[in-house]
Order: sequence, then structure tokens, then C-alpha cells
Amino acid sequence: MPIPIAKIIFYDYCKSKSLTIIEILKNIKIFQINQVPKTKQNLVVFNIVILDSAIIQTIFKYYLEILGIMPNQSISLCMITKNEENNLADCLNSVKDIVDEIVIVDTGSTDKTKEIAKKFDAKIFDFKWIDDFSAARNESINPATKEWILIMDAYETLDDEGKKVIRELINGKEADAFLFLQKNYTNETKVAGFVNELHEKNGKKYAGWYGSLIARLFRNKKGYSFEGTVHELVEPSIEKKNGKIAAANVALHHYGNADPAARKKKLQFYLELCKKKAKQNPNDSAYYELGVLQKENNNLDDAIKFLKKAIELNPKHSMALYELGVIYEKQKNYDEAINHYTELLKIKKNSEAFQSLGVCYLKKGMLKEAKNNLVKALLLNPKKYTVHNNLGAVFEKLGDYDSAINILNIGIQLNSNNIVGFYNLGIALDKKGDFGNAMKTYEKAVELGHSKSEEIKKRIKQLKEIIASTPSYRYGFKVGG
Repeated sequence: MPIPIAKIIFYDYCKSKSLTIIEILKNIKIFQINQVPKTKQNLVVFNIVILDSAIIQTIFKYYLEILGIMPNQSISLCMITKNEENNLADCLNSVKDIVDEIVIVDTGSTDKTKEIAKKFDAKIFDFKWIDDFSAARNESINPATKEWILIMDAYETLDDEGKKVIRELINGKEADAFLFLQKNYTNETKVAGFVNELHEKNGKKYAGWYGSLIARLFRNKKGYSFEGTVHELVEPSIEKKNGKIAAANVALHHYGNADPAARKKKLQFYLELCKKKAKQNPNDSAYYELGVLQKENNNLDDAIKFLKKAIELNPKHSMALYELGVIYEKQKNYDEAINHYTELLKIKKNSEAFQSLGVCYLKKGMLKEAKNNLVKALLLNPKKYTVHNNLGAVFEKLGDYDSAINILNIGIQLNSNNIVGFYNLGIALDKKGDFGNAMKTYEKAVELGHSKSEEIKKRIKQLKEIIASTPSYRYGFKVGG
């Protein structure tokens, strides 16, 4: 008996190629075409019946590659949950239009989490909590049936631009996994890596975020698995299997650390888990996790101690090297930060490390070195607006105001709420003597809530006085307007 297949969907790059595929399918006689495909937007839908399932996959793939037509790749969203009734719907609504399957592993919810998941046709599995996030995460990816796996937590969301990028990524061949920028929103402005950028969700306002690059999209059925008791990561497994990991211009909006009291309680719970695991198995992974948790608890001396121990056990532990660099940079020990970022870059090229290295050189006034490293960061991730902010600042300090203005304008185009970008652009325009436009960008920085707003307002007042006392000065808007 033939095996029925309901639909096979292809990107329709060329109408003639679609017609050619129909002829091929007929001629090789392993298919019956039950319905001539109809083109709808950029998709072609084939309703077919396989006559010989044993050879279909090989032949079908062969002809698709000849014709340059790739199947539209599909995504399994895999999550672990526990008592997330207040967050889960927002998360799933933000991603439901790009995923083809939702798999949820629940570790003991007593609220309406599973009821909410059912409304989104999720496949729900119960899993007994064993004090190990990797175990739960691996349980969530096991049932996944689609070509790609997308990992999210219930208190995370994607925006429209990120979803568009993800659709492009999965239909390419460039990489086996992609790193997203996880934006951890907070009002704790002194946290390491804090970016001053106002954000609002459901009526709650956040002063900014601190970020981390984390692999959240990767190919399925490659044997990849998560490692780590608390900070579970799939990157080490992918690297061990020689998979290629690339950075993507996707922001993962993370609200799980926004409440200081809840965050403190959660971190203490995580810390106890990691201490327990470190006693049982004192390896580089355990010490790395302890170091990261101590850093997040702002116990920087302990963080340094544990991260150094991880590197002693594994000198090529790139993530431990990066985290040490971040800590030393926060402590303004730029020489040590530079050493650790440089060691990391000997192991793997990384946009974040090049950017951080560039910022450290900028802080030391070593502008040539700062520019070189920031340009490398930009080449690896040209859509990261914070790189534009820093590179623009370097050009401004070098006196190359036109280059600064150009690069900062690109950063603002990439993110219209780019507070630092507007402020840096205001400085460059100000120094160039374009006072009218400098005022506009300064005012925008103040409107967005820059931390130096009072200082900026004083400069705006000075510029208005300069313009008012210079009748021949022309600018594009009314003073005081």
C-alpha cells in the first residue's frame, strides 16, 4: 500500500522550476500527483502519494538540489516550565506564527500552566525535577520532530524582526546553530554589562538590560545535548561534534530577572544546586557555573576564584575566559580584561569578545587598537547597534566626525530607541559645529531617558544660547520648539 503524504511545501523561487518538479515526479514514477500544486504567495503545496518510500528521500533531495529548490524548514519550540501561568501565554503568542510544533516539559506545575499550553496545541510531558536543568532541557528536545529546535523560557519573548531573521536562518546552510542576544531587562543599573536603554512591557518600565549570547536555535537530530546544572548550554556539545555556531541578529527579550527580590531568591537556589553538583563532580563545568552565579550575585572575588579554577582544569574554556574579562572590565582592570579577551580570541573568533576588547582599549585611550577590534566585531555582526555606538565614539575621539556621524546613524537605524547612539551622535555633531542637529539628537537622548539627562539639558541650553547669539547660524527648526 502506498504511504499517503498530505503536504510537501517548497519555496517557489521560480514558477518554471515548480512545473519541472511536477514532470520529474511523474517521470521517475515513485509518485502519484493527486493535485496539481497551486502557488500561493511564495509557497507551492504538493499533495502527493509515495509509491516507494525506501528511495524517496535520497532521490527527492537530489532533484531539489539540482533545481535549487530547498524545502521550507520547520521548527520545534522546546520549553521547560513550572508554575508559569503569568508568563507562558505572552511567550507562546510571540512565537506561535513561526513554529510548527510546541513541546513543553513540565516539572511540577500546580497552577494553570498546562491548561494554557493546551490552548496552543502543545505536546505536554511531565518530568520529575532532579535538580538539573540540563536533564529537563534534554527531555524537552527528545520528542521534537522538526528540522530545527528553538529553545525559549516562559518569561521570554521574540519580536517581529527577530522572527523574520529566524525564518531566513533556518532556510540557509550557513550554520548548525545560532547565538541570540539575550536581553535581561532590569532596573539594577550597576550590574555588569548594563546597557542604558529604556524598555516597557505590560506597563512595567525597565532602565535597560544586560546581555549574553546564547545558542537557542540549532539543528535537530544531530545528537546535540545540554550540559550544566543551572546555566545549561548546548554550545559545548555542538562544538564537540564539529558543528558550526554563528551569531544572529535576534534579540531574546528576557524578563525573568526583572524583580530584584525574586531574582535574589532564584540565584540563591541556583547557587545551592551548583555547590551540590560541584561537590559530586568538581569539573570545569561545575566551577564555571559557580563562577557565573557568584558574578550574578555580585560576589566578584568568589566569581574570579571559581572561573580561574575552571580555566585551570580546561585552559580552552572560552566562556570562562569571557566571563573573567567581563568582571575585570567592570572592575576597570582593563589590562586583565584585555588579556582574557585576547586569550579567548585565540581559541575562537567572537563578535562579543572583539567588541569588549575594543571598549577596553577605548577606555585606555588606545584608539587605534580600539578601532581595529571594533571593526572586526562589526564584520562578524554588522547588525549589532552597540558596536556602532562604540565605533562611532572612537571615530569621534579620533576627530573623524563624518565617519562617526555615519556609523552612529546606522546604529540608530538598527534601533530607534538607541539612547547611547543618540547621545554619541549628539557629541559628534556638536564637535563638528552642527549645533542644530546636535540639539535634536541630544533632546532625543533625554527623551529616551539617558542617565546623563541633566548634564545633556545644560548643554542643550548652552547650544540654544550660542545659536541665538549667532544670527547668521541656520538650522532646521525653531529655537525653543
